[in-house]
Amino acid sequence: MTYIDAAPDAAVCSRLAREVHDRIGSGLALALRRLELLELTATGLTPAEKGRLADARAALLDTLGVAREVTSALRRCPAAGPITSAPPLEGALRSFLQSMEPLGVRVRLRIDGEDAWVPPLVVNEVFIIVREALRNALAHAGAEEVTVRAVIAPHEVYAEVADDGVGFDASARTAGRTNGLLGMEERARALDGTTTVTSAPGRGTTVAVWIPIKGSSIDD
Repeated sequence: MTYIDAAPDAAVCSRLAREVHDRIGSGLALALRRLELLELTATGLTPAEKGRLADARAALLDTLGVAREVTSALRRCPAAGPITSAPPLEGALRSFLQSMEPLGVRVRLRIDGEDAWVPPLVVNEVFIIVREALRNALAHAGAEEVTVRAVIAPHEVYAEVADDGVGFDASARTAGRTNGLLGMEERARALDGTTTVTSAPGRGTTVAVWIPIKGSSIDD
């Protein structure tokens, strides 16, 4: 095991944030999805076995939340330099959808605009927010269809994830759901943007994120 006994420099902060996000966070999300698929398809389980699966899912959710918090903290590291590159938003989302294996759910994805119009940091944060909203929709909404739409413009980025699932009372968030929504809100707020959640029981859920593009946000 490697220990860091001094304040991390910009390169270390950025590298650790990428590793936690790309390897640990994505791996946990994939493991969680496969466990949820197992819960849906497994037959003949005893109540005790179902309970152990539920406990494992809760543990994965908690660990995934910790990984997101660590990534966010590393990205706010004072020594960390700006993110200078990010994968194309559409390609990254399609890759994530492929890893999630959304059985029985139709997903529509449309991206308008060019990633090059906005700073890589914004592209990266929008991807993380949309990915979390999409993961929630696929894992918990019980939806038949999920629509992902993003509009990239030189002055702003707007994206939304809408599903036709069971919905929930947005004014009374549950603990597990709150962690994910708070993470999305914090990421958007850090870029002077907003995240809004519109939902009601039986009426599906829409998560929308808007981030303005300011001169100070664009990497020189």
